[in-house]
Amino acid sequence: MHVTDPSCSVLEALDEILSGAQVLAVPLRSGGRKKQLGGVAGVTGDFCWLTQEDLVRYFLNSISLFYHVAARSVSSLGLVRPDFLSVRPDEAALSAVPLIRRAIAAENAVAVVSADGHLVGEISTAHLAACDETAAAAIATLSAADLMAYIDYFGSPPEHILRAIKTGLKAKGLDAMLELMEDETMTSFSLSSSSSDDDTGRPHLRRPSSGSFGRRSTEEPVVCSPASSLVAVMVQALAHRVSYLWVLDEEDDCRLAGIVTFADILRVFREQLQ
Repeated sequence: MHVTDPSCSVLEALDEILSGAQVLAVPLRSGGRKKQLGGVAGVTGDFCWLTQEDLVRYFLNSISLFYHVAARSVSSLGLVRPDFLSVRPDEAALSAVPLIRRAIAAENAVAVVSADGHLVGEISTAHLAACDETAAAAIATLSAADLMAYIDYFGSPPEHILRAIKTGLKAKGLDAMLELMEDETMTSFSLSSSSSDDDTGRPHLRRPSSGSFGRRSTEEPVVCSPASSLVAVMVQALAHRVSYLWVLDEEDDCRLAGIVTFADILRVFREQLQ
């Protein structure tokens, strides 16, 4: 987080974001999305956040000024990065931890890609951050595909995944983590039982399975094609509240061709402002 002078220009804020700042904290006199930063050494008062998403939305609202690049394809603009982070479905999730760290820093995700190059799903760092402490147990014991399933069940995975986690913890001698897992399971069961009357007839959120894992139809990775226009990709990303889109090449059996990120989109606008 960087604290930014409220009088700085959009160009200066853009440069700070492109230099690696994930969030700019802008001091406020009144109004705005207030955030107390009293816990930060030497920083007090009300602040608002400024993120990559805010800047992309700003440029989208001014897109008529950039009409000469807005309609161009992401491929022609060189925005399709082929060096995306990826893991095979059957690889150990633990081996993906360095990739997850890099994805957090880059504000994107780790693609789960089949041997023939098709996108199976993603390990979303945003969704992973929303999980409880038992996610550590899932990472320590599951495959990448089953970790994807665990995350997509919002911490309430099916019984076969819970069994796999507990078996893996026992085999690794991680007794303290196993005890935590048991406690969390019992707590979830107790809460579920106490509210069962309210839930009668109410559908539970889960996804269809395919083998040992599947994808929730309501939470598919957001994708585009190399021919998608810059403005279309911006609208799509903002609509889904994601900072990246996976690019599937329709001319190559929809194999994963790369990733388009907010950071690279913002670099296009930065070049236009030079």
